Amino acid sequence: MNITVKCSRKLAQQVYHLNKRTLSRIVQLSLCNQRNNSNSAQTKSKDGDSKQKPKPGGSYTRVFGILAIAGAAGWAFRAYTTDGRNVTVKPGDFVRYALVRREEVSSTCSIFTLKPAGRTAIDVEEIHSSRAIASVQFKQPQLQIARSYTLLPPLVDQNPQELRFLIRKERNGEVSGYLHRLPLGAKIELRGPSLDYVLPEGVEKVIFLAGGTGVAPATQILSKLGTKADMHLLWASRRREDCEGGVSDTEAKQVASGWNLSGWWSPFGLPSSDLGIKPSNLSTQPNAIVAQLRELRGGDDKARVDYYVDEEGTFIRPTDVTTLVRRSSDCKADSTSAARLILVSGPEGFVNYWAGPKQWVGGREMQGALGGALSQLDLKGWKVVKL
Repeated sequence: MNITVKCSRKLAQQVYHLNKRTLSRIVQLSLCNQRNNSNSAQTKSKDGDSKQKPKPGGSYTRVFGILAIAGAAGWAFRAYTTDGRNVTVKPGDFVRYALVRREEVSSTCSIFTLKPAGRTAIDVEEIHSSRAIASVQFKQPQLQIARSYTLLPPLVDQNPQELRFLIRKERNGEVSGYLHRLPLGAKIELRGPSLDYVLPEGVEKVIFLAGGTGVAPATQILSKLGTKADMHLLWASRRREDCEGGVSDTEAKQVASGWNLSGWWSPFGLPSSDLGIKPSNLSTQPNAIVAQLRELRGGDDKARVDYYVDEEGTFIRPTDVTTLVRRSSDCKADSTSAARLILVSGPEGFVNYWAGPKQWVGGREMQGALGGALSQLDLKGWKVVKL
């Protein structure tokens, strides 16, 4: 807290207590004057001067004075008790935010930065400091529909009131298309946050399979685990521009077989060099998401990232997962499944391929039975979670 905020808070506290005493004194004087005027009128009536009407006693002036001082006292009390912070709303209520920045990540994907349009805001302070993966709903006002987007973890120098989201402009996407058409300064209604998943205590190892913008929850996991657990992120993207500047931490054989984000399986198994695919330029400046992944990792060897790109013929394969599971076989014998997690996040087809579809039960989306490619692997007790 800087000196200006401290001084403002102290001044507000003094004004509040001063106005509180002054208001109390004025009310007492007002009541006293009313009693005196009443007694004076009664005395004059007894003396036969009832024909002469009493002059106004300045009651309106006193009322306006009381209201003005009460308003000042209320403002001072609000400034003192909220310490200049926004008033939070219930998770079920929509609140207006303003679009202050839109940073292009690729030709179809951008990072949206929003801040409260007024004094009301979503309470995310506790979310950032907890072990929860959280999302926020965006309203499309013309169609009266909403879509959830995962919060990105705050940057080191980020305004604490701002919220950041990675949003892709989907083909025929009613909400994403609407958001990408908005100019800077536009007002957007948000609701939340919603807790999508809470990391259990005692997590030791995490394998994260991410497709496209499904990398957003992975950034939250990285920010919350820090050096407390080993994490290996396998991130699949359609085009290199989506992960521009990303360099894999492990040497993997470049083969054109596996799940493709476009929705098809490539069984050919040809090395990328045979396909005429040129290696990415390692000196390319990383885009904002790749840069944040590097920042979250720091120099820690506990966190690793491997990049897979459809147009380069590289895909996440089941053998990549089994290799990581096998390398982690040195876990303690008493480790539970909660200590070793495989998280899957991305488009519906991506999640379905790897872990099977989620199920709706009683109006709520549940994990459902494990299916897909992971159900065919020997996971050695690792727990799978669909995000």
